[in-house]
Amino acid sequence: MTQMPRTLLLTDAAHFIGPAVIKLMAARDVTIVASDPSFHDQAVVEALEAEHPRVIAIAQTTPAETVALALTHVESIDALCTGGVLGAAKTVAGSLKADVTRPFFEALVIEPLAYVALVADAMKAQGHGRIVFVTSAGPIGGIPNYTAYAAARAALNGAVRSLSMELAPSGISVNAVAPNFIATEAYFPKALIEDPATRAKILSRVPAKRFGDPMEAAETVAFFALGNSGFVTGQVLAISGGWS
Repeated sequence: MTQMPRTLLLTDAAHFIGPAVIKLMAARDVTIVASDPSFHDQAVVEALEAEHPRVIAIAQTTPAETVALALTHVESIDALCTGGVLGAAKTVAGSLKADVTRPFFEALVIEPLAYVALVADAMKAQGHGRIVFVTSAGPIGGIPNYTAYAAARAALNGAVRSLSMELAPSGISVNAVAPNFIATEAYFPKALIEDPATRAKILSRVPAKRFGDPMEAAETVAFFALGNSGFVTGQVLAISGGWS
């Protein structure tokens, strides 16, 4: 049985399923260093830490600065959950020039892999670690007219297998949680899904005939990051109600 993580670095903690991940993991025997650009606001930090005493909220800047700041609060980072943030903006075929596609790869591939680069050697030295990417099921099922976003998410999904094979001998697992159709304001705002016609149109594509709850995705993050799952590695798990 692998060693259970004691500390987790969660990036972009206020975005998408981040709040659900915090809520779920705060009850576990783990210290969560939650980083987000919005945590420059001290009032936000104090409110979050008051609600969840095992959470340490820090301002997220560059990967190097963020990891360095995290390590001023904890001795080591046993688990990393990251994936980058950039909305699924429409990019039709005729728009796919370098200046359009590059920001997607910077945010959704280069930045998350930079976090891996910053924690991997320490995890190898301690002989254990968990890396969990929060990506998307979109590139698995295909997203017409959103190629730049899908390509970047697919690239990070594609990194999982290679990283897992490289790091498994050091006791480090690498997996990805790939959601779609999760009811959060970031992707499916409440106003949108409460419109009957729009809701019916979207759900016609989802075999489960409902939207996912953020806590369902958070449970999967917790399984990979904190659970007794060290022998599970190299997996990209779609959480999309059977869509992909």
